[in-house]
Amino acid sequence: MMTMQQMNTAVDPSLRSDLLAARLAHRGILPGSEENVVLECTPTDRFGLRGPGTIDWLGAQGLAVPAAVNTCVVSSCGTTVMRLGQQEVLLTAPIGTDGMRLREIRKAWHDSPPSVKGYDAFREEGWAWFVVSGPDAPLLMRRISMADLGPANLKPDEVAQTRALHMDVVVARLDRFGAVSYDIFLDIASAKFAVDVLAETAEELAKGFSVEALRTVA
Repeated sequence: MMTMQQMNTAVDPSLRSDLLAARLAHRGILPGSEENVVLECTPTDRFGLRGPGTIDWLGAQGLAVPAAVNTCVVSSCGTTVMRLGQQEVLLTAPIGTDGMRLREIRKAWHDSPPSVKGYDAFREEGWAWFVVSGPDAPLLMRRISMADLGPANLKPDEVAQTRALHMDVVVARLDRFGAVSYDIFLDIASAKFAVDVLAETAEELAKGFSVEALRTVA
């Protein structure tokens, strides 16, 4: 039987693990720099914090913290820290991994005194996660977003809180896999609609985009 502490720190994987399992082909390898892909990465661990004490607490854990709002940085452990506000962040594990380091960070947060750590923003259950990557990723992003998120406007390690896919989204440019790439976070209730729009737009572009669910990389 789980203890109360374990119940407080656990994330229910049933809320997101197989969100689109029946709709998308699965892949267990990362794409190359020349491959145009749309990856559904919702099962990969993430953790959102906000409120007084958040930034100081992260720094005390040895994580790199972006100096400016709407920027991001990858810590030496591989955890990406996106700063969405003065005291609001989203932490993500490297996609395709088991997220062990991020789970350790989450447990450390739960074990810390309430007065010095901010509070849980519930991004694990509340947000779906897609990655658009490849030589033609900027072209696809221009088709789905209200703002121009091309390389000249959204630079590496910058974050845009904007409208895309007919909804509010957070977009981070992280340039994964040696290509221009964008991480997109959106309301998980709209994930099926989002994947339909992404797939239809990718097909219209005729640039060879695959749309797949990325699961743990072997």
